This record gives sequence, structure tokens and C-alpha cells, in this order.
Amino acid sequence: MRISKLLLATVVATTASLTVARAGTDLVTNGNFASTSPSTTVSTQFGTSYKAGQFVTGWTGNNGYEIWFPNAKAASTENTVGQYSYTGKEEMYAVNTVPGGNTAFVGLDGDQTDGIQSSLSQTINNLVAGSTYDVSFYWGAGQMQSRTGATTEQLQVSLGTSKQYTTTLDNPSKGFTGWYQEVMQFTASSTSELLNFLSIGSPTGEPPMAVLAGVSMQQVPEPSSLAILGAGLVGLGLVIRRRRNGRKSIKG
Repeated sequence: MRISKLLLATVVATTASLTVARAGTDLVTNGNFASTSPSTTVSTQFGTSYKAGQFVTGWTGNNGYEIWFPNAKAASTENTVGQYSYTGKEEMYAVNTVPGGNTAFVGLDGDQTDGIQSSLSQTINNLVAGSTYDVSFYWGAGQMQSRTGATTEQLQVSLGTSKQYTTTLDNPSKGFTGWYQEVMQFTASSTSELLNFLSIGSPTGEPPMAVLAGVSMQQVPEPSSLAILGAGLVGLGLVIRRRRNGRKSIKG
């Protein structure tokens, strides 16, 4: 009885540790884009090409046209504060509410022209070299109301030098594709690496706009831990079976 209890305790402890590893601490800072400094409440351009600068906590925009939106309603009704505010139409066409309990999100222009094409990055620390990590996020494709015409959009996601790509979304003129969830696995090559999202769209000038929300990154449990759990379960099963067989032979 003591042996079976010990094995059971081992299995429970191992399962608990695996659960913590799978749903452990999120390594991304401000993955829901809710935190801004200084505090911002209206749709605003950020990055190096506009005076508002890098106000999205934890994130760095490049010299393209990247926008922080407080929510879907604001994205579709507010003329974005930024370098193109003069158009009076720097809001998006009919963006749906962000899924996953998120509210704020960012828009990244995919027009592949220097000074317009957008990227968003964050340095991720406390990585274990050689370990695998899940990078998950919501994304979609839309368009600013200052433009019309069908577009395509995709995201290049990189961790350090490793790159992966989402599928390419086709977005009709004045349309929005809806939100999609992606999960990509990356293997860390060092303890600190740059996580980057680059918007890639076509054609030039429309513009194609990717939207991004709910970014998270967590370590995937090591295979050795899974093997320990499996061995514990098998061992517990064998002990229980032997005890049952022993009871049967005594009765006989």
C-alpha cells in the first residue's frame, strides 16, 4: 500500500510540474498591449517615425506606419493620431472585437516600402538555449479607410535568426478578414533573443494592414519530463495489478 501511495504521489507531483511548465510564466511583457506609457486612450501611431515614440510598454516599433488601437470600436471610428492624420480617414474598416479576452491591439502596415513597412519587436529574456517555446498570437488583415482596393497580408515571425510565416490572407477592398489564432514553435539558441513581427503585404499604396493581439510565449515541457510521467503511470498500474492478483490468489 505504501509503495502504491508513493508512486501515486510521484505521478501527481510530476503531472503538476508538467502543468506548470506548459502553462508557466508568460515570457512576453505586455502581450495584450494594454499598457502604455505615457497613458494613451486614443488610436495613435508609435515607433521611430512619429513624435509619440515608443509608448507601447515593452515593445519597439520601427520607422514604418504602426498604430496602437485601444479597442475595435476606436479602430473603426477614430482618425488615428499620427503622420497621416491630415487625410481625416485614418481608421480601419469594420474591425471585429479582439478574441481571447483582449481589447487593445496594434496595426502594422505591410506596404513593402522603406519608411512605411512596419515591424514590432521585444527582447525576450530568461530563455534556456536548446529549449522549445510556443509563440501564440491573434492576427488578421484589414485596411485603412483612406485607401481602397483588394490587398494581401501575412506576418513574418522571428525569434533571433529563426523565421516562420503565417499563411497569406486575401482581404477584399474595404474589408476585414476576421481574427485568426496562430501557434508557432521556436527553439532558443541563447538566453536572450529578439521576438519580431514583420508585416508583409501587397500591393504598394493601398495599404495592406495586419492587426496583432494577445501575444504570449511559454516553454514547452521537455520530452524527459513526459517520459518520467509515463514511467510513473506504468509503474503505478503494475503495482495495482499485482496487488489485485495477490488478493485473488489468497482467496483461492
